[in-house]
Formats: sequence, C-alpha cells, structure tokens
Amino acid sequence: MRTWELERYLLGELAPSRMEEITQLAQENPEVKKEIDLLKQIHAEIIRQHPPETMLPGILKHYEENLRQAQIREKARPITVKRLLYAAPALVSALILLFIVFFNNGTTSDYTRIKGEESIDFTKTQIIIYKKSGSEIELLKNGARAKAGDLLQLAYIPAGKTYGVIFSIDGSGIVTLHHPESKGNSSILKQEKKNLLPSSYELDNAPDFERFFFITTMEEIEVQSIIKKAEILALSPASAKTKNLELSESYSQFSILLKKEKKNE
Repeated sequence: MRTWELERYLLGELAPSRMEEITQLAQENPEVKKEIDLLKQIHAEIIRQHPPETMLPGILKHYEENLRQAQIREKARPITVKRLLYAAPALVSALILLFIVFFNNGTTSDYTRIKGEESIDFTKTQIIIYKKSGSEIELLKNGARAKAGDLLQLAYIPAGKTYGVIFSIDGSGIVTLHHPESKGNSSILKQEKKNLLPSSYELDNAPDFERFFFITTMEEIEVQSIIKKAEILALSPASAKTKNLELSESYSQFSILLKKEKKNE
C-alpha cells in the first residue's frame, strides 16, 4: 500500500468503501497498522514543530503578496474568471492543508480561533463557509458581507445525506460548480462529521452577491441537470438571490447568501 493513500486515509479523503477496506486491513495486518501509527506520530510532530497559529499568518501573507505581484504583472486586469484553487501552486496547497488541519472531522484544537464556529449545528445538513480575516479564520453566516479577492474555504455537513451538489451563483449570473469537481463525477458525499472541499475559492468582482447552494438527496444526482436548472435560475439575479431550484420533494436545499462589497470599501 502506498504512503500517499494512507495519508489521505488519515485525512478522511478516500471513498467510504476504501476507508472501510483500509480500516479492516489495519485490524488484520500489523504492518499496515504500524505504518498508520507512524504517520500519525509524524503528523503530530509536524504540528508540534510548526503550529498552525504561527504558520498560517505567514502563508496567507505570502499568498497575498504573490497575488498582488501577479495582478501588477497583468496590469491590474479585473478578475473575470472564477478562481478555484485546487490546481494552485504549492503555496496555496499549503494553505489548504492548514485548513484541513484546522477543520478536519468537525473538531478544532485549542490554538485555533474561529469566529462563529461554536454556532454550527452538526446534526443539520448544510454548507459552511470560512474566510481568512486578518490572522483569524471567520465563519460566514447567511447575509454576511464579502468582497472581491476574499479567500474562502467551503465545507459541508452531510448529516446522513448520501449525495449532494454544491454550486454558487453570482450577481453576473455565472454558475460555478464546487462539488463534485466536474459535472461527470459522482455526487457522493463523504460521511465525516465535517468535510472540507479540496479547493479554496477566491471571490471575483461580480457585483452584488454570491449565493452558495447545497442540494442533497439519498440517491445519485445527475449533476448536469442540477447545473442546468441553476443556470435558468441565474438568468434573473433577483430570483437567484431569494429562490430555490425547482426540484422534487426528494431533494433538500440549503443556501448561504454573501453580499458583495466593492473592493475599496
């Protein structure tokens, strides 16, 4: 078994069936269990030597400086393309890893400071949006304000739902798919208490709002059909801000609306 797979196993990032297989294998094979225990020790030592409360501000600062330099090189061209950062360079990958360290499995360590985290109800199916705010991570609630350039991290709580699609609609009528990563992928949900998406998300300069939707059900979802309905809803900004998709009662819908500010506010 490859080490990278065991790394993903420890982070809860494998398919549920594979997670069960490795758990069973670890119980039956002392060598596999030994390797998993060793990886746990290594992770703990890394966190001890490089605590996130000291590492995160530097990574964020470095990221912002790289982004600023890139914008200068592009002559401050307005951002018109959604930035899904799962294909980002190592710098952003490090940021995502720290998000995982902070939020994996719905728990936080004593050193994390997440504004609003205590209000999360893990018994309800929902999406969660975190935003870097200074040296802290802030939980954004429905109706919260945000602006172009804000770096967000999305997570979801399945609370028993087995399949789901996450997407957003902005004030320009653009629909962005967040889960699964493409329309052809399965909509299956991980069943951890809280599940971080494998990408961070940077808000662009679309006006007025960005609304995030979480559509869930107990059977596989045809992602393409959901996105088509979302694109129809997005034709009317007023409807996209307040209405849900037209779906059967077998689907549950949850959404969070972010109100967009101008960047200089």
